[in-house]
Amino acid sequence: MKHLVAALFVLSSSLPCLAVEQGASKGVFLKEAQNVLAPLQFVKFCMNYSSECAQSSPEARLPAQDVALSTLAEVNASVNQAISPVQKSTDPLLARWTISPSSGDCNDYAITKRHLLLAKGWPASALRLAVVYAPAGGHLVLIVRLQDGDYVLDNLVPDVRDWRRSSYLWVSMESGEDPRFWVSIAKQDHRDFAELGNR
Repeated sequence: MKHLVAALFVLSSSLPCLAVEQGASKGVFLKEAQNVLAPLQFVKFCMNYSSECAQSSPEARLPAQDVALSTLAEVNASVNQAISPVQKSTDPLLARWTISPSSGDCNDYAITKRHLLLAKGWPASALRLAVVYAPAGGHLVLIVRLQDGDYVLDNLVPDVRDWRRSSYLWVSMESGEDPRFWVSIAKQDHRDFAELGNR
């Protein structure tokens, strides 16, 4: 799995991904599995932006659910509009994640959204970068954990959506205990999707 994660990130420039409709507001949580190596570019990112990879202060709190969803929609839309998509180098020596560039790839979109939410006082434990795999290749998104489930902020999808509405293969994400460490994402039980299938 560690080699798979590393291989995916070599591929994770602006690759096309599956666009899916916004999910139901009532969701479940992605399940953490075993510890895995963090993507190389994430390690470099933490070296360049150390404060972005620190644990939040005890005062950091999620806002009320309705405010949280509204804020997520605003941040997702504003960042998607502000950054022009461009395919960047995947060479490990040249690739670099950048906060709020004028143009960038999926990595830049995801870390910019996370940065803005951290600046609003949201806890780092609720803001998790995640590696996913789509038929077109590797991709990075931001997972936000609210009281009722995990939501996806994606540069290729305009709406904030329940993660279960995605056709991605979920590979790994930041740990909820320490944002510097990563965990694999457990295979989900099909029963988790029963409610959505009946809608």
